[in-house]
Amino acid sequence: MNIETTGKTELKKAKSIEISKKAILISVIIVLSLVVCAYILTFILPTGEYQRGTDGAIIQGTFEYKQMEGIKWWQFLLSPFMILSPTSGGYATVWAILILLFVIGAIFTALDESGILKYMVETLARRFGAKRYILLFLLAFAFMFLGSTAGMFEELIPLVPVVIMLCYAMGWDALTGLAVSILAGCFGFAAGVVNPFTVGVAQSLGGLVMFSGIGLRLVTFIIAYIILMAFLFPYVKKIEKNPKKSLVYAGDAKRKQDFSFQLDSFTFDKNKSNALVWFAVWLSVVIVIAIVSIFVHTLADYVMFITVGIYLIAGLGACIICGLKGKKLLKSLTKGAITLLPAVAMILIAGGIRYIIEQGDIMDTILYNCVKLMQGKNPFVAILIIYGIIFLFEMFIPSGSAKAFLLMPMIFSICQLIGVNGQIAVLAFAFADGFANVILPTNAGLLLILGLTTVDYGKWFRWSFKIQFTLLLATIGILAIAYYVVY
Repeated sequence: MNIETTGKTELKKAKSIEISKKAILISVIIVLSLVVCAYILTFILPTGEYQRGTDGAIIQGTFEYKQMEGIKWWQFLLSPFMILSPTSGGYATVWAILILLFVIGAIFTALDESGILKYMVETLARRFGAKRYILLFLLAFAFMFLGSTAGMFEELIPLVPVVIMLCYAMGWDALTGLAVSILAGCFGFAAGVVNPFTVGVAQSLGGLVMFSGIGLRLVTFIIAYIILMAFLFPYVKKIEKNPKKSLVYAGDAKRKQDFSFQLDSFTFDKNKSNALVWFAVWLSVVIVIAIVSIFVHTLADYVMFITVGIYLIAGLGACIICGLKGKKLLKSLTKGAITLLPAVAMILIAGGIRYIIEQGDIMDTILYNCVKLMQGKNPFVAILIIYGIIFLFEMFIPSGSAKAFLLMPMIFSICQLIGVNGQIAVLAFAFADGFANVILPTNAGLLLILGLTTVDYGKWFRWSFKIQFTLLLATIGILAIAYYVVY
């Protein structure tokens, strides 16, 4: 509905956190298929390993095929649970994501019950109703900025339900909400202007000056923003005229029935306004800490856990200010946490893929054969292969910094041998890692986000593919400029 001409939108009760069973089911089927494929690969590919230095980095030229134990059948069956064990690499990140998941469900359900979310959307919709396109451009830029400067992705997930509610109020759909929030955030993440988790770590490993070569990354940021909005702005205009052209029209129509508010009858509520101020202040603290972690590297390892704690403080404080306390608050928190249990199962299954590849002792075999593809190739073709290798390994190692420690020392050595500037390798790493966050169904964050909406993975891929493919071509062009012109 176009609120600019009607001045109102019908709203009954805002359900900010509601798992889409269809979206979860489709995602689980896709991920289970990948799990089975990963297990089959452990029987097809020979086992082998690289020697590693004290820092865990691979030593180039040390790969050997070896008769290794591989993964046992019971490890395959229990792989979703094995990733939670301290013996599994990256287990701390998995725990952080799962804890964040429960916090999102608990806090936002409580905020919903207290009426704060409804009031927040009413306030923003009333303020920006006649200037909603300005809001569209500002939201996308803000999320891109946070992704590109503070390296925020998982930390932004709790904001997605609110953004989607706001998009409903503006007459748009859930796809628009995902585009201006997480898609924009990942485009910024890929540009990596001063992203500490990809560019910062990679440049440190390559002995490059921290955040040097920023010019091309700024150009990438601008190009990515233009591409996103060039697709998104015409899209929202189209669905405003005919909502049925949205891929998620049926699901959104049902969800929108739970929303109802009239802009012309909006009344100021002091308690809810104070609660919003409290919540906004603490969200600002999250952003500040993420930015500070760029310079205080020891803090970066704890940002996710700090974020969880701050969201708890922000949400609980806001609910208490609005009068939701005691048993009612506890009931809302419990209800919200339970709501997201299906998403927990989905994330654990996806994490099992990495575990199977690692325990099957074929991770290094895959890497070795990928590296062999670059031998004797034109340097620019080798750069594109590096791009593909990093993208491929995102399926097994979602963490950007962990991937950098594993791959970048070897990639820098290869670049030195073929005469490619290390800055180009950093660009390729940032681009590939950023893209993978919002396109691969093995990414826990993406699965969680889609589970919170009416959008299943198939529809998300179909809708966002044109935007992402356009940016892919643009980044390949930027890598060509980097190789043939700049570096």
